[in-house]
Amino acid sequence: MPVPFDTAVFYAVFVAPGFIAVMTVISLAAIEDDHSSFVLLVWSLVASLVIDTAFLAVYQWRVEPVESFAALPEILFTPAFRADYVVGILVASFGVGVVVSIGILLDVPGWLRRLLQAKSNIKLNPRQPWANFMRNAEWVRIKTADDQLFMGVVSEWSRAERSKEVWVRRPQRYNAEIGEFEPVDTENASEMLFLEKDIERMMMVTRDALPPVRDRVIVRIRNWKSSRWFRAGRGFREWVFDQLRRLNRD
Repeated sequence: MPVPFDTAVFYAVFVAPGFIAVMTVISLAAIEDDHSSFVLLVWSLVASLVIDTAFLAVYQWRVEPVESFAALPEILFTPAFRADYVVGILVASFGVGVVVSIGILLDVPGWLRRLLQAKSNIKLNPRQPWANFMRNAEWVRIKTADDQLFMGVVSEWSRAERSKEVWVRRPQRYNAEIGEFEPVDTENASEMLFLEKDIERMMMVTRDALPPVRDRVIVRIRNWKSSRWFRAGRGFREWVFDQLRRLNRD
């Protein structure tokens, strides 16, 4: 027996919110763990149930009671097709995904887990040690396989089960002759990518171990003065002064 059009639309509208919310969370929270289709389906259906329950609660509060399951499809077609209800449900689905994404990015699950484990000897974490280490990393020192030491600011790092890779900004290399870190390439290099095969050991640098602010400012000024843009501006300035001198002589 064919399903009535209004009933089919009802099921589509009331099942879609969970999928929208779950996909929003995966996208905004940058979740890279591989989940099976069954797990994603379950979470989507649970999310749909929560969102639909909230919508029906508001509907009963503001419009009228819903007395039976059979009357549910009529909500979207009384007195005509209620596009405003559909848009409201979809917007609410996206909003739920955004809120959950913010909670994940702020590590609310980790805070609750640490709260529950605070008075026990159990220290469990679903993330790998690499992810736990890199999560709060800012400045890091990297010892490479060829026995060089680099330091830089973490821009991105690989997660889940991917190869361990780190993208750093403002890279500096340790110079054993002067006993200090210096920019890798004052003219061009401002970022470096370290692959898993390059990394032998990594250390998180505390703020106390960072170079003094004055030294970092001096390094940044030197980088700027040695950049092609500064040299181009200086060449243009010298050309202008040369033209002015010629005009004065004439």
